[in-house]
Amino acid sequence: MNTGILAYGVALPKYRIEAQEIWRVWKNISPHFFDMLSIGERGVLGPEEDTLTLANEAARQALGRSGLEPQKIGAVVLGSGTSPYATKAAATVLIDTLGLPASALTADVQCADKSGSTALWMVAAMIEAGLIEYGLVVAADTINRHTAPGMIVEYVASAAAVAFILGKEQPIARLEAYATHNHDQNDYFRTEGERYIQAGAGFYGWVANWGLLDHVVPAGQALFAQTGLTPADFAKFAVPQKTGVRPLMTMGKLGLDVMQVLPYVLTHQIGDCGAAGVPLSLAHILDFAEPGERIGVLDYGAGAGCDAWSLVCTEAISERRPQSGLVIEQLEDKIMVDYATMLKFEQKMIQSPHRLSNFY
Repeated sequence: MNTGILAYGVALPKYRIEAQEIWRVWKNISPHFFDMLSIGERGVLGPEEDTLTLANEAARQALGRSGLEPQKIGAVVLGSGTSPYATKAAATVLIDTLGLPASALTADVQCADKSGSTALWMVAAMIEAGLIEYGLVVAADTINRHTAPGMIVEYVASAAAVAFILGKEQPIARLEAYATHNHDQNDYFRTEGERYIQAGAGFYGWVANWGLLDHVVPAGQALFAQTGLTPADFAKFAVPQKTGVRPLMTMGKLGLDVMQVLPYVLTHQIGDCGAAGVPLSLAHILDFAEPGERIGVLDYGAGAGCDAWSLVCTEAISERRPQSGLVIEQLEDKIMVDYATMLKFEQKMIQSPHRLSNFY
């Protein structure tokens, strides 16, 4: 393929909460699981933050880094399972906020946690086919707003957005190959009209991750078979990381090395970012990647399949590597809050729609 990533952008909530602060309220899990599952802090949405505001911020950063005129963007696709709209395409809002052309193909893609990867390859196919020259893809989710208080996953439920500008002209990383494996399996899901995500198969160990290996292993094996590559041919991997257990399970079943995976697992610092989780790990990898490095991506969407793909960094990455706004910098730029503040900011308390003010 000639299509690749020209630039990328990342947006993380500045507010964070410690797992121990959530445990202080609920005490619904043994604290020793925090170390075992690499659970530390997770993002908390600000009072005015949602999937779209994070997506807009990440996309604005990516556009600025690319140096492209907004009018050159031919497609805008938002990959998310937590759009603020039930039916309207939230991506159309990005057209207005970013000054993108109304002629750009605009759509939302919903494939659970792999929404961003699926959206990226759909736009890449359009570029390869010559239908458009450049495309904007954003993977964004606010899992925290859609997790009920007291659920075990509240300890990791987070939010983030990662945006990619795709094109053929001097990419910093060229897309190489793609494979996927999909079948229906109830892992985490949210039905029509419900606010909160349900856990279809528990949370811990093999029971909690039953859909993970059934999708990730066949997808990863298909990528290796299609390309003739082996795990040793890859420098680094971005893998599913709802908790610290998932990277270990993925790594063990696909024959990956610990140093190909674990340095790029961000669960302990930011939690589960949904559709932005694996793309965030990829952005962290690209922040420090070197020319010629091959990177593998395994993006599992809770019961909705797994996309496996590879990309190879070009010489351009040395010249156009971001100098500020790195993932690690945004992870460290934070304000800690308590549980009550988290409930307020994420609007977890049901209030009457007929209230006249905050004082009644």
